[in-house]
Amino acid sequence: MCIYNISLNDELVMQSRQSFASETAMTLWLQQQVETLLVSFNASQQSARQKARQSIEAMRRQSEQNGNEAMTLDEINDEIRQARAARKAVALYGAKVALF
Repeated sequence: MCIYNISLNDELVMQSRQSFASETAMTLWLQQQVETLLVSFNASQQSARQKARQSIEAMRRQSEQNGNEAMTLDEINDEIRQARAARKAVALYGAKVALF
């Protein structure tokens, strides 16, 4: 079991302390509350990691379907720059610009 020293607002603790039969009861309740929060936090983090993995896998599949899975990062960045320049030109001049 891990032990953490945390600081709590004295006024809040004094008000809450009145609701418990003993200091031990309050300590157990605080421990349960923190553990519940940690379980929830860990579940949300795991869910976020799973969603990220799914997104990466979907992007990988899309890249393979588009035939560009062998592109280097520099080539990808160059494509992005070209697309942004084309969008900017369209926004500025109202004309469609061919991508290279």
